[in-house]
Amino acid sequence: MAGPTTATTKRLAEVKERLLDRKKALWLEVKDQLKSSIGDGYQEMLSTARDEEDQATVSLMAETSLTLLGPKRQELEAIEEALLRLENGAYGLCDICGQPIQPKRLEIMPEASLCRDCASQREKLAKATAR
Repeated sequence: MAGPTTATTKRLAEVKERLLDRKKALWLEVKDQLKSSIGDGYQEMLSTARDEEDQATVSLMAETSLTLLGPKRQELEAIEEALLRLENGAYGLCDICGQPIQPKRLEIMPEASLCRDCASQREKLAKATAR
């Protein structure tokens, strides 16, 4: 099998740059969100909580803030996985069927690990099991 062409190598380098830029932006968003929602006030609120009920309320506020970060965490994980696929030469191939992922899909979602058909089947299965 022949090695990657110059155009392919350039395209993969651009994808890697996009993924790294998005990863950096997400980390900044997470940092800012944590700072604004929990920040230094968390320790202050915890130290002034008078009883277990107050402490539980403060902890619930912190947990709620962290829960709201879930989608960002998931996107960061998907980006990390995409970067690993880039490194090991599996980028652009569906994790389930092994077929190439449509270029338009990768252009829109460079972290995509599934082709459109497999992603659709996974979503249908998730909806069916959620009932």
